[in-house]
Amino acid sequence: MNVNKHIRQIVLVLSILLSSAPFMAQQQDKLPVTQQKTIKLNSILKLASKNSLDVFKAKRKYGVNYWQFRSFKSSLLPRIDFETRPFTFNRALTERYDSELNIDVFRQQQTINSFANLSLSQNIGATGTRIYLNSSFNRLENFGLTKLETYNATPVRIGLTQPIMAFNPFKWQQKIAPLEFQKAKQDFLYELQTINIKSVDLFFKWALASKKVEIAKENKTSAEKLFKIGKQRYDLIAIERDELLNLELDVYNANTNLTQNSQNLQKTEAELKLFLRDQLPQGALPELPELITDLSIDLNKAIQLAYQNNPSILDLKLRKIEALRDLDKAIKNNRFDLSLNASYGLNQQANTFVDAYGRFLDQQMVSIQLNVPVLDWGERKGNIKTAKMNKEVIDIELQQNEESYKQDVTINVLDFNLQKELVDDALRSRDIAKESYNLTEKRFLSGSVDFLNLTASRKAWQQANENYIRALQNYWAIYYKVQQLTLYNFIEDNPLLQDFETILKN
Repeated sequence: MNVNKHIRQIVLVLSILLSSAPFMAQQQDKLPVTQQKTIKLNSILKLASKNSLDVFKAKRKYGVNYWQFRSFKSSLLPRIDFETRPFTFNRALTERYDSELNIDVFRQQQTINSFANLSLSQNIGATGTRIYLNSSFNRLENFGLTKLETYNATPVRIGLTQPIMAFNPFKWQQKIAPLEFQKAKQDFLYELQTINIKSVDLFFKWALASKKVEIAKENKTSAEKLFKIGKQRYDLIAIERDELLNLELDVYNANTNLTQNSQNLQKTEAELKLFLRDQLPQGALPELPELITDLSIDLNKAIQLAYQNNPSILDLKLRKIEALRDLDKAIKNNRFDLSLNASYGLNQQANTFVDAYGRFLDQQMVSIQLNVPVLDWGERKGNIKTAKMNKEVIDIELQQNEESYKQDVTINVLDFNLQKELVDDALRSRDIAKESYNLTEKRFLSGSVDFLNLTASRKAWQQANENYIRALQNYWAIYYKVQQLTLYNFIEDNPLLQDFETILKN
């Protein structure tokens, strides 16, 4: 009996070795002659920053703000306008006063009128003054029973309009417009980081799906190998039938798992291609990025950079200035209105064109306008109180938003500095789980452990792979979130830069 038992063990070992040899040879035959092309996370980020629809949308949003700022700057420069009505024909019954009969009568009137005016104007933002210089010409021809041709010429007239103690929109616009344009630049950089965060998410989804397919293929090959060995051991009565059935079931489960993971890989790859607008290289495989082992972000520096660079902080400053503007407008628009209008020019009218431009007469005008509300039943007081209350509400909201924003920066920086340790632990766990699975598989082949232990070890190895990829994903997602909040590249230790002159050209 002992001899027979030893013979069966020797046959069992030989059968395992013989069945494993073709598998090893098959694995060597499957090794690619040339390494398949891989693509890194940085390449995906560059493709996304050039080709995604999100970046085109961000460019157009910046373009809107760019041209708004250009319009504001243009409004500060002298403006030239030309107005003309070269031909106006009028034939109608017009009410006239007859001095002989002392009654109003209707008389038929037929005229042809030609008019032209050239003006130069300039707004002065500091005082709200508008100065202007113009030149006009008017020709009027009456025809019918009485024919008369007259000319009215104003070769030059200079004037100004000066609000006194009134709301000056130009002064506030000079404060707000440059900040809005600066915010537009920061918004564009902020949107680029949003694109980076989305790219990281899509890349690691693709990488995780690719890794699952890779593991599923290994599991399928391993399950087929173990089932083949199991049949030989079953023939030698070395295992029970339920163990053989479990090995066979594992083959079917491995096939199903490979099919499902392959489908998921196709979906994630298609989603990434759609985001990159079909710029993902055909047949490329994701290459996991390396961990920046010596990168640690200083919290105080990050908070300071956030207050300097982030558009949300600048938006808070803008809202505060706008609240002060609205309060100033409410106060000045709800008290007396005093304004000064003055002009001086030369003017003449004559029956000929030449005489209209000779022997000019002075044309002078000065007016002071005062509007004082006497009784409004508290309307002005209500408007001013409303503006003050709105300003106080905005001040409180700004304080709350600043605290919330500071907390957001703090949490993300602390998470990032801790994430490196989590990635290292996940990497070590993955390596341990892989080594443990290899040992468990050998012990299973030798009959030392059962199928349940092998399955548990394989699941632990698969889970460790997924945990490592997710930990790495969190590391880079949090990094780009911090980069978004601060608009600062901590890897290269410099602010995020962009050639804004070329944005609208692309």
